[in-house]
Amino acid sequence: MRKNIVLGIFGLLVAFGLVLGAGANFRDYNADRSVHWDIVSDDNELIDLTPIQPYAYINDAGVLVVDISPNNPNYPGYGQGLSPNSEYNFDEVFKVSNDLWDNKTIVVLITSTNTAIQFYGADHNIHDAQTGAIVYASDNAKNDVCFTLTPGQSVKVGMDFTVGNAALNTTESSAIHIQAFRLGTEPQNLVGKCGQPSG
Repeated sequence: MRKNIVLGIFGLLVAFGLVLGAGANFRDYNADRSVHWDIVSDDNELIDLTPIQPYAYINDAGVLVVDISPNNPNYPGYGQGLSPNSEYNFDEVFKVSNDLWDNKTIVVLITSTNTAIQFYGADHNIHDAQTGAIVYASDNAKNDVCFTLTPGQSVKVGMDFTVGNAALNTTESSAIHIQAFRLGTEPQNLVGKCGQPSG
């Protein structure tokens, strides 16, 4: 069984001052000035997504939103945007749980088509979907990551945002997909790469 969850990237402001004020496991920052980001997911069943930090929340439509901008209801009026030529890293943005699959281990695949948005797991439990290597910090974050969840288990997903030399008020747009496969039904290219039990 497979489940797709799309995280659309819309215009969202993320500011250095807001990030520090959030106390949100902010790992590091390299910067020059300001841009927009917004991450929204269709929070459907079979994959349980939970926001971890105040800049992530479930909106009235049941959508997981990562919003580090003045529009975030947890921080109204704060933040001015991501800086051009900068990199922002957050160790714990949202959590994926296996609470909805009865007695089934699942393999979760998260993919981003935007190279400016990558994933990692500071708890050393997220893998590069191409090589199987553990991606545990922003320096080795990847666009395509995967991990295995036993019933009742969860994994905290970190995100790395890299901004090029973009003009002020630039908006990025992309799609992020989260898929879950019952262990043993995952695509062949993921077999043995996501922390699956051996044997």
